[in-house]
Amino acid sequence: MSNDLRDKYLRAPADSADGPLRRFRVGRRALLQSLAGGVGAAVFASRAAAAEHMHLAQATMQGNPETNSTAESAHVFLDAHAFATLAILSEQIVPGSRAAQVPEFLDRLLAVEATDTQKSFMQALGAFEREAREAHAKPWKSLTAEEATALLTKISTQPESEPMRMSFDAVKEAVAETYWESEIGMKELGWNGSVAFPPPTSTCA
Repeated sequence: MSNDLRDKYLRAPADSADGPLRRFRVGRRALLQSLAGGVGAAVFASRAAAAEHMHLAQATMQGNPETNSTAESAHVFLDAHAFATLAILSEQIVPGSRAAQVPEFLDRLLAVEATDTQKSFMQALGAFEREAREAHAKPWKSLTAEEATALLTKISTQPESEPMRMSFDAVKEAVAETYWESEIGMKELGWNGSVAFPPPTSTCA
């Protein structure tokens, strides 16, 4: 999947003025809201509604509560469970995203976004959580590699008009754009610290 994203990014025009979360701002709110029911909404409520959902979120958190609290303190917007989900999902979509600190960047970016944008992103993330729980009765972060790959394949091959596919495409774009604009991603595209070169092409002898 990452090679396809790399090729797409190389061909795409420089139109990222609105940032990697732009798809959550334009025409996505109503569709993403339809995905927010059930477990996903409880686990991934926006900060604006966090107080009323906190007891449900805590019920789904795994591990030591003190550890979760410590981990959450390092995040600006996401709670520990949502951050872990985004981190794992980012790595599955674009390998290397963790090293490039993609989830950390998106967490900071979300903190300064409008409430509607935050809500749309959290609902999209919650849609992945719901898919995992419906298919395997466990959160996305607890899926095996095989289970996650199967679900991502299923989601990514749905018609583009399907709400779940739209959530996938929006999250994928946010992760991919953040990765390719990171130092690690730029070097992969050919940047050497001063000059960007086109990617190498294979030649036949």
